[in-house]
Amino acid sequence: MDELVTIRTFNSSIDFEMAKSYLGSCGIECFGQDEIINRAYIANVNGGVKLQVRAVNAEEALQLLLNRGYLQPEDFEPSAELKWIDKILAKFRNR
Repeated sequence: MDELVTIRTFNSSIDFEMAKSYLGSCGIECFGQDEIINRAYIANVNGGVKLQVRAVNAEEALQLLLNRGYLQPEDFEPSAELKWIDKILAKFRNR
């Protein structure tokens, strides 16, 4: 079995299902990680629903999601929180 990679995390199970259905209609097999817990409990309780595909399909799946609007180019940029953490860690690395 090929390795699975997470290509997108969704806060909403509905958004996850829409993207999964779209990729499935394009012939890309998709899997969901933490799907059940996000439906049974408060949404995004553990970081959201992870959309996973086989590693060999990841590039094509990402392009399809970008073309259809499920991803935006800025989604590939680090979040403000990660930039802040990196700035703090950089101070310790320079010591």
